Amino acid sequence: MSHIFISYSKQDIEFTRYLKTLLEAEGYAVWVDEARLTPSARWWKTIEQNIVNCNAFVIVMSPNAYESDWVEREILLAEKEKRPIIPVLLAGEAWSRLANIQHVDMRGGLRAKLTEHFLNTLKSHVAPKTPELTFTIGFGDILTYPADVAGFKYAGGFHGVDKVVSDKLVEKGIEAETFAPKETGEYKAVDTDGAIAAEKVLYVATPKMRYLGYKQLRTFAQRMIESLNETAPDTKHLAMTAHGAGFSLDEQEAMLSIFAGLRDAMQGGKMPKQLEKITVVEINTRRVNRLRTAIDRVMKKVDYATPLNDGWGYKLKYEGMSAESEPDALQSAGAKNVKPHAFVVLPAKNQDDDLFEYGIQSPVHAHGLLCERYEDVAEDQYSEQVLTTIKENIGNAQVVIVELTNADPGVYLQLGYAWGKDLPTILLLKEGEKFYFEVPTEVIRYQKIKDAESSISAVLDTLKADGKI
Repeated sequence: MSHIFISYSKQDIEFTRYLKTLLEAEGYAVWVDEARLTPSARWWKTIEQNIVNCNAFVIVMSPNAYESDWVEREILLAEKEKRPIIPVLLAGEAWSRLANIQHVDMRGGLRAKLTEHFLNTLKSHVAPKTPELTFTIGFGDILTYPADVAGFKYAGGFHGVDKVVSDKLVEKGIEAETFAPKETGEYKAVDTDGAIAAEKVLYVATPKMRYLGYKQLRTFAQRMIESLNETAPDTKHLAMTAHGAGFSLDEQEAMLSIFAGLRDAMQGGKMPKQLEKITVVEINTRRVNRLRTAIDRVMKKVDYATPLNDGWGYKLKYEGMSAESEPDALQSAGAKNVKPHAFVVLPAKNQDDDLFEYGIQSPVHAHGLLCERYEDVAEDQYSEQVLTTIKENIGNAQVVIVELTNADPGVYLQLGYAWGKDLPTILLLKEGEKFYFEVPTEVIRYQKIKDAESSISAVLDTLKADGKI
């Protein structure tokens, strides 16, 4: 085990723990014997083993340690085993028995910092751990998911789960002004006081929802990590949600854009040194699987990702991260806002995940298009902002795919707008369902989802051959 052993007097335990934290923040593995506070039968044997196997022996010098027989015993063993000894002066004067070794002055106690000389000395004897963290996408409710910090966007206001969390904070008596940032890129963090499971909430301001594209998601994710250094540098576990999914963006491309932003922060050296884990929390199990599939496709092609042995996820090593050597799907994620896409219109009461995932999204992705939709918009929810976003997404689409089974007025509104823009449309209707008027394009009637998939694929082939997509 490549580690640093710290020898100390039990009266100096607070400083020793502080020094251990500083060294761990630099990436070192540190062993401190706290058993001496409550000695046991195996006390010395464990200490002996860790001294013999350490790469550097740090002794905290103080009057208390000078009088300690156990500290003297540890020094003698370190000298016998020829372990590199680094004296750290906490109080009093340097010891004459270690006078031939240059000491590190940390008489500032809990305000002292690691000096460049100290770090360089350590590096000559023991290598810091390779910076790494675990990235996972897990099923769960962000409200009850345990984490140090839960990160959210603030897109000119609170929306969806961001708003639910905001309401719970306000119920706890926490004023919105304390956690709602204003300008894009600004961020605010606040203790949750038990409003949700996470100890802190961090909001990062993004452009308003109608202007929130893949590029903005990538920047948001990078900014989320960078802001942790200032608001919660001791964060070990960050939880966030699958932003963009359900709000007109292709869920997989949105996920890749967020991951690319996290990767940008790693490459830029902006990761909090204590950060060990990032979890994307999603309550829709089907979406969890789709997002994992998207990440799997790119992680299999990079050198810095290792699959976890227990559960789904990857161990990411910062060293060796190079955007130039990554697959195109990750390099281009979030590079620009408008990519060729199909816009999908599903009735609010017929958000069939099987139809969307296998019947529509699969052939759309196979033809090199993103698959965007606006989920669960009921008849009374067509606000000006929602309508504006939908119109922009339809207007920029290569093709519009509409499910007419159980269609509500909103479906016909979006279909009419697509026809008004003279866009190619693909219309779907289950066998046996009635359709009450003629349309200028053939309606695909399907019995099984596989039928819808093959029919959509055939139409897309024709549109591609005709140069329309």
